[in-house]
Amino acid sequence: MDDFPFVSIVIPVRNVAKIIEPCLKSLASLNYPKDKYEVIISDSHSTDNTKEIVEKYNDIYISTEKQSICAGRNEGFKVAKGDIIAFSDADCVMDKDWIKNSIKYFKDKKIGGVGGINITPENETDFGKAVGFVLDQPIFSAGSTYARILKKTKEVKAIAGCNAIYKREVLEKVMPMDETLIEAEDYVMNQKIRDLGYKLLYTPDTILWHYRRPKPKNFFKQIYRYAIGRVLIGRKDYKMINMVHILAGFGIPIFLVLSLFLITLKPLCFFYFLLAVFFFFFFYFMVSLAKTKSLKVSLLVPYVIIILFLGWSFGFLRQIFFPTKKH
Repeated sequence: MDDFPFVSIVIPVRNVAKIIEPCLKSLASLNYPKDKYEVIISDSHSTDNTKEIVEKYNDIYISTEKQSICAGRNEGFKVAKGDIIAFSDADCVMDKDWIKNSIKYFKDKKIGGVGGINITPENETDFGKAVGFVLDQPIFSAGSTYARILKKTKEVKAIAGCNAIYKREVLEKVMPMDETLIEAEDYVMNQKIRDLGYKLLYTPDTILWHYRRPKPKNFFKQIYRYAIGRVLIGRKDYKMINMVHILAGFGIPIFLVLSLFLITLKPLCFFYFLLAVFFFFFFYFMVSLAKTKSLKVSLLVPYVIIILFLGWSFGFLRQIFFPTKKH
C-alpha cells in the first residue's frame, strides 16, 4: 500500500453549528499531506448555520435526503474519492496523527478496518467526564470496546462509528447500509465486514477526543435509542445481541420483582440487597475518585450508572413489547 493513500473523511451532521468548529480545525491540521485527503460534511437538513461554518474551511459539503447518521454516511461514501474511508462525528477532535497512524495497519490485506481510543476531553463538563469514566468500565461496556481506553492492539468484533477507518474496497462490498436502522448501523456494517473474512482492529494510536452527552436528559435519550437499535438488529441476526444486553434490558422488572420478593418474604435479605447496591455504587465512586481526582465527577458517577441502567432497560422493553412501526 502507498505510504500516503488518498483518504476521504466523512462526517454526518445535523444542526452542529455550536460544536463542529473544533472538529474542522483539527481535521485541517492533520499531519498528513494536504493533497492526500478530503473532508466531506454530509448534512441532514440543518436549520442553523452549519453550512456557513463548513464553507469557511473549504471542505466538501453535501445535503442528504434523509435525516440519519446512516444516510449521511451512505451519501458521503457515494462522493468520496479515497482508497481509505474514515468516519467520525462532529463532536470529535482528532489527534494530528489520527489518519497517519492508521494507515500502516492496512498493509495487512486481511485488515478491513481500524479504530482506536475515544478520549473524554479535558474541557468536558463534569457530567460528561462521569459518562466517559462509566463507559470505560468493562462491566458497563457489554463486551464492546467503543468507549474503552485500551493500551494494546487487538482484534475486535466492531469499532466505534466515531473513530472508524476502512479500506474502500471493503466498504464497497457492504454499503450502502440499511437506512431504516435508527441506531447500531455501524455494528451491522462491522459484522458484515467480518462475515466477509476481514479483520477489525482496535488500535490505541488511532486517537481522537470525543465529547459526551452534556446533560442527563441527552444521555438518557442516547442510551434509550441504543437499546431500541440493538433489539432491531438482534431480531435480524441473533449474533448481534448478547446475554448482557438481554439481562440489562430486563433489568427494571428483575429489580422490582426481586425487591418485592425480598420485602415480602425476606426483609433482612432486602436490607442486605440494598447494602450491596450501595457498596456497588461506592466502589465505582472510589475508583472514579482515584482515576479522575475530581470529587464533582465522582459524585456524578452513581447518577450516570442509574441513567445508563434505566435508559437501556426502558428502550429495550419498549422495543420488545411496543416495537416501532417505522424504524
